[in-house]
Parts: sequence; C-alpha cells; structure tokens
Amino acid sequence: MSSLLTNASAMTALTTLKSIAGQLDQTSSRISTGLKVADASDNAAYWSIATTIRADNGSLGAVKDALGLGANSVDTAFNGLNRSIELMKDIQAKLTAAMSPNVDRAKIQTEISAKLKELKQTADASVVSGENWLSTDSAAGNYVSDRKIVASFTRIDGNITVDTITISVDETKLYDKNQTAADATAAADATLAAADQTAYDNAKTNWESAQATWEASGKSAADLSTYETAKSNWQTAQQTYQTAIDTANGSAVAAVDGKGGLLDKEWGVLAKDEKGLLKHYELSISKMDISAVQNQDLSKLRAYIQVVDKALGAMTDAATTLGANKKQISSQTAFVESLIKANERSLGTLVDADMEEESTRLKALQVQQQLGVQALSIANGNTQSILSLFRS
Repeated sequence: MSSLLTNASAMTALTTLKSIAGQLDQTSSRISTGLKVADASDNAAYWSIATTIRADNGSLGAVKDALGLGANSVDTAFNGLNRSIELMKDIQAKLTAAMSPNVDRAKIQTEISAKLKELKQTADASVVSGENWLSTDSAAGNYVSDRKIVASFTRIDGNITVDTITISVDETKLYDKNQTAADATAAADATLAAADQTAYDNAKTNWESAQATWEASGKSAADLSTYETAKSNWQTAQQTYQTAIDTANGSAVAAVDGKGGLLDKEWGVLAKDEKGLLKHYELSISKMDISAVQNQDLSKLRAYIQVVDKALGAMTDAATTLGANKKQISSQTAFVESLIKANERSLGTLVDADMEEESTRLKALQVQQQLGVQALSIANGNTQSILSLFRS
C-alpha cells in the first residue's frame, strides 16, 4: 500500500543515513585526534584507567627532572672533590719534600699557600642551583645536612609512595663557616710525657752507671745489689713512660675531630720531635704554615703530614660515596624512563585509535553514506509514481 502521509521506505533510509552519519563523525574524530577513547563517554573504564596512568606519568616525569637536578649537584660536588684531592696530593708531596734539611721551607710554604687558595676557590665554585656541598655554613637558618633527591614514585592499591636518595653534606663538605676547634685535653704544641721520659732517662743513666761499677769491681755482691736496684728503677720508669705514651695516643685520637669541613677543622695528632718526645698538635689544613719549622724540631711538619693523610682519606671516602650516589642516580633515571615508556605503551593499547582500521572504516562509511542518500532518494521518488495514476 502506498501512502502520501507515511513513507516507510524513506523513514528507514533516513534512519540508516543518520546512523551512518554518526559513525562517520566518530571515525573522523578518531582520525583527527588519534584516540579511540577521548573522553569518559567513549569508554568510562578505559578513560578512568588512562587518566590515572597519565597522572602517574606526570609524576614520573617530575621524578626524572628531580633526578636530573640531583645528578647535576652530585656531579658538581664529585668533580670539585676530585680536583681537591689532586691538590691535596700536591700539598702532601711538598710537605714530604720539606722534611729534607737543606730546603727553604718558606718558599715551599708559598707554594702550599697557593694550593690552599686554589682549594678554597674550587670548593666555593662548586655551586649548582644555588647549592654548594663543599663549602657550607652550618649556622645558617636554612641549613640542612641531609640533602634528599626524589628518586621514585609508586602507586600500589591506590597508595602513593615517594622515595628519595639521601646524601649527607656533613660528610662531603671541605669548608664550613661555622667551624669550631676541637676540645683539647692538652694545649697545642705541648710536650706530652716529658716528665715521664726525664725520669726514664735518669733511671736508665743510673742503671748503666751501676752496671759499669758492678762489672769493674768484678761483680762484687755489694755492687750487685746497687746494680739490681738501679735496673728495677729503670724498668719501672720505662713502663711508666710507655703508659704515658699510650695514654697520650688515646687522648689525641679521642679529641681528633673538631666541627667544620675536612680542610678547616682542627685535627688532633701526635708527632715525635728529634729527641723522641711526643708532641700533641691540633692543626687545620686551611691554616697550614711550615715556614717557621726548624731542623732542630720537625715534629710539627710530621704532624702536618699526618693531618693531610687523614684528610685525604676522608676526602677519598666522600668521593667514593658521591661516586656511588652518582651511579645510583644514573641507574634510577634509566629505570624511571623505562617506566614512563611502559606507561605510554599501556596508554596506547587502551585509548589510541588503530589508524589503518579507522581509515578503512571511513572509506566504507563514505560509500554507505552515498548509498544511503541514493536509497532515500529512491524512497522519496516512489510517491511520484502515484501522480501518474491521476493523469490517466
């Protein structure tokens, strides 16, 4: 039955055409954006997951940037410390040369002073992003000894964890404006155990004299008693002196580290003079001065050599720590980059449009649209045939 008011064929063709037009719009949108899930209306579950992954990737990107800044700080401190170690080796060599009795120590001091100035300049110049890990001021209100570098971001069951790499500046600093001398149990340059050594020397002299007298008398019984008493006194004095030496060593070790950097704090050491007497020194490398050292007493020079060796050991340990941190940061940066790429691949699987598939679908829909228009045209043309009935 044909009807002028209701054209079922045209209505069907129009519905089909509208459906095709909607699919064309969706396909065109996917092709233009490259996304098959552009918002929550496309696929709520996938869109939610993708949004969380994008947020995590943003945080991982921030972690990567933080690692980059941290790597710059570590590299700067590491390079400055390595340069300082080389300068300290030069100073150690010059101190060793100064032990020779026929050298001009004042001239050697001039060279050492130049090296010390270069050490300070190297430490002061080791700055990145306003931070200096070699030259500090621990008295400053914003000073923090532990510098933390953001190293990771993880989300497990909705719980977020941010981990850091911690580096202690107190272990790497060479200079500190808040330098404080060590508390000393004995005054600088004070002779330790001098009274004990004097008693030891006197007892030894008395024993040697008694021994000579005893042997000269044919080892008589009377002289033997004097000899044995002198020998006993000398052995007691020897033990007392050795105890004093051990005590002095313990005191020096206990008071060895003052506050400050490795090069401007005072180090406590013991050194022997030319008579074998121990002297306790508290010396700072930054204030090193050997110009007044005389051949009659090289104990201060020996003490400086010990201090430089101690500082070199501490600097080497600090450089080793920074080197390990540098490697850790590099490894963590590579890992974070791999996480970001893995998340991007996951995003692609969830929301990216398959361009080959979408382009093929677009061609098919365009053909379907043309056929739909043609079908609608045919359906609308069917009513025209009714006019022929009235003409006849």
